[in-house]
Amino acid sequence: MIYKFLIYISYSYAVPIGVPLEQEIRKRGYRVKWFSDLPETKKDLPENSEILETIEEVIHYRPDIVLTITDNVPDFISGLKVQIFHGFNPDKRSENNHFNIRGFFDLYCTQGPSTTEGFRREQKKHPHFEVVETGWSKMDPLFPIESKQKNEKPIVFIASTFSHRLSLALKEEVFQEIKRLSVTGKYEFLMVLHPKLPKEIKTKWQGLSGENFTYLNTTELNPLFEKADIMFSDTTSAIQEFMLTKKPIVTFAHNRPNSALINITEPEQIENALDTALTYPTETISEITKIAKKIHPYTDGKSSERVIDATIDFLHKDKSYLKNKPLNLIRKYKIRKRLKYFTLKTHRRPHRVPDSSYSKDHVKLTAIIPTGNEIHNIEEVINSVAFADEILVVDSFSTDGTFEKAKELATKVVQREFNYPASQKNWIIPQAKYDWILLLDADERVTPELREEIQTILKNPPKNIVGFWIGRMNHFMGERVHYSGWRNDSVIRLFQKDYCRYEDKHVHEEIIADGKVGRLKNKLYHNTYISLDKYIEKMNRYATWQALDYDKKTGKLTAYHFIVKPLWGFFKHYIVQSGFRDGVVGLTIGYVQGYTVFMRYAKLWLLRKKRS
Repeated sequence: MIYKFLIYISYSYAVPIGVPLEQEIRKRGYRVKWFSDLPETKKDLPENSEILETIEEVIHYRPDIVLTITDNVPDFISGLKVQIFHGFNPDKRSENNHFNIRGFFDLYCTQGPSTTEGFRREQKKHPHFEVVETGWSKMDPLFPIESKQKNEKPIVFIASTFSHRLSLALKEEVFQEIKRLSVTGKYEFLMVLHPKLPKEIKTKWQGLSGENFTYLNTTELNPLFEKADIMFSDTTSAIQEFMLTKKPIVTFAHNRPNSALINITEPEQIENALDTALTYPTETISEITKIAKKIHPYTDGKSSERVIDATIDFLHKDKSYLKNKPLNLIRKYKIRKRLKYFTLKTHRRPHRVPDSSYSKDHVKLTAIIPTGNEIHNIEEVINSVAFADEILVVDSFSTDGTFEKAKELATKVVQREFNYPASQKNWIIPQAKYDWILLLDADERVTPELREEIQTILKNPPKNIVGFWIGRMNHFMGERVHYSGWRNDSVIRLFQKDYCRYEDKHVHEEIIADGKVGRLKNKLYHNTYISLDKYIEKMNRYATWQALDYDKKTGKLTAYHFIVKPLWGFFKHYIVQSGFRDGVVGLTIGYVQGYTVFMRYAKLWLLRKKRS
């Protein structure tokens, strides 16, 4: 199954947390998109990522799993809601503040024992969510940590929280002391400030930039952690992140000082504290190591893998033991107001995909989609087969962006010059990775009901059946066609590649099966209509191919072929097959079918004339 992930954020500091998750998702061949509920953050999203601009696009995307790197998430969008933390517990207030339960999430992926214990206590009180310890994706790029010698000129990394009460960046006396130390050349300072701090504060510190002071406008801290010898900070959660490097930390007026920190309260103590830290005191390092094991014991750089594994496992797990999420009316109103999207829809039960689609014993499936300038169809048709284990697109050198979009969404995309449909399909079928094939034209869609039926069959396929007929719900000019000769339209679309091939016809080709063919109960959605001009253009193309197919089996062309047969084509579709009951749509279909018959023989006449 190809899962659809959404990385949902508010502030730019969430980006380095989401990037390792995005990389892991893409490595597995799944789909992933980003969305920020604050417009000003959109500019900070990764350049090469797929971004959803509006909440309407999020709803249309229909994610299976929403990885949320912020405190709230819309309850009305689809998918399993997963909390991915945007920081360690920073000890700014009471410990319990880190464990606020806001009633939006189905799963908490915790960073380590200290986080897991707290949320498991809360889970007992609020049994509407589950807790899985995975480690924190933000720290993956930090590991494995390679030991290195101290820098010849000590590098001091400075970071500050945004809290006005605790931020060292807002204290003038600290600013003046760092300014003095930067001029001495004794240390090299690297500084970042929290994105929420006022612009004028950032500009003030940036003014210290020079040979020994560098201000960095970034939320990507891991490279700075690796480069620095020690850290100078206040009460920011970046302290806990830096602890994983097992290097000393000097804090200024920390809210809850402990033996792992070298805490000071006066600006004139800064220089002496930095010098003490650079000696790497044994007791301090020992305490840091103990805390690091409790907050984040994972040093393998594979926390993102564990997060994705945990979310997919939980997506398929029976979650009936969980209670409904709380009504949360005030918070739900606030998030609707923030997004300017008001709806009564809400999901109080966790999203679940039936086990039939996730059995380790299920037969693997390749979905094949032939395309040629199908930019208006490509995303929806691929979305409809996202449950397949492989999505294989064969493109006939599209010029409208179909190829580029397919490369973003499908498992594999190949290109080949187009001759006629059967040739293209028979060429691509042997290239499928798996034995069972689901082949769709770009104007077809697998409905949810059909998807579940296919997934159930593939869990235990009948041994004596090599393929299945699938009915089609045909639509034309925006209307469902109930008659007009399309009522019982069926095609073989699900089949085993070693037993089925398309007959070598130019048009209306069908599968030749070497074995028994069954029939599915549910139908494909089929919309063959883009516009009337395009449809007539398509019928002209079919008439050309039919002329080639009819050449060998048609005798001398007479008035019968040019008058009687086209009239019969219209009469059959409109009268005999009750096309009149489809109204204007039925009349149009009857007329175009009669026109196509006439064009078939006109083109056959031209073909023979050219050949003679």
